[in-house]
Parts: sequence; structure tokens; C-alpha cells
Amino acid sequence: GDLIAVTGPLGCSGGGLRLALGDNRSSDLKNEDSTHLNRAHFHPYPKVSEGIALARAGVKSAMDISDGLLDDLGKLCKESRVGAIIRASEVPADATLRSAFPDDWLALALGGGEDYELLFTAPAEIMDIAVRAVDAPISIVGEIHPASTGVIVVDDSDSPISVATGGWDHFDHNSQSS
Repeated sequence: GDLIAVTGPLGCSGGGLRLALGDNRSSDLKNEDSTHLNRAHFHPYPKVSEGIALARAGVKSAMDISDGLLDDLGKLCKESRVGAIIRASEVPADATLRSAFPDDWLALALGGGEDYELLFTAPAEIMDIAVRAVDAPISIVGEIHPASTGVIVVDDSDSPISVATGGWDHFDHNSQSS
């Protein structure tokens, strides 16, 4: 089992989209918090230098998180014919997102999409090199399993949990982003 990691916090773009679409909690947020979430959605920062550093560190499997962590990891697993376990407690989300969306932050972090952070997998020894090589926060959020079980999110007791993410499918005109 390779480890699964991501750069940066996840979900802020999804939070910014919710605010842009008129989520009524925007009136309860401090101006700088609304600005932070909106900036994440409307002005994402591509992780090009981080991707180059990962490749130089020996990472062979990586992609940007454009459709949400669960959806993009699901694509990676399907193509590789493997499964994955994500530990909910390890998914990085910043304090602004957690404060603005206390009941939905995990769903936004797992499925909000358009964060353009990097998702990558690597054996533990390569992951150690990658973490030191990249000048950005990296969180190890789970591990790859040989069985084609899809992506499973678990709590701290390793019990599977259900997270409604409402991810985006470019080919399904009825899909909705969270």
C-alpha cells in the first residue's frame, strides 16, 4: 500500500462557490473570511512548482484535485485497479472553512472540487522524500489497497462513514458541485 497525500487545505473553493451562489451564511462571516473563500474559488493557485518537486522526488502518480478528492482519487484508483482508504481526521481543511461550514466542511473538503491542490500516491520511502522536497503543506490522508474496492472514508475507529459530496461530472449535465 502506497500512501495517499494532498497539498494544502481542501474545500475552500467549494465554500467560496457556495457563498457566490447565495449561501445565506455569508452574512454571518467576517469580511476577510468571505474574501478568503471567494479568492480560493475565483483565483486558484496552480501547484506547478510543487508538481515538479514531486516528480523530482520520485512520485509517479499525481493529479490536480479539480473534481474533488473523492472523485479524482476514484478515477486514479479505477485506472490503477486498486482501492483506497481515506482517514477523515487527516483531511486538511483550514479554520475558515471549518468555521463557515461547521456541518459541511468535510463534504466540501472531500468533494467541493476546484481546489487545484495536488493528489499523489507513493511508497512510504518516496513519500518521505516528497514531503521534504515540496515547499507546501502536505497531508497524508490515507493508503492504497490492492483490491478494487473504490474509495472508502473511515473515522478514527476505522469504521466507514458516508459523506454526501455532490461532486461534479463533466459528462452529466445534472450533476452538482457541493
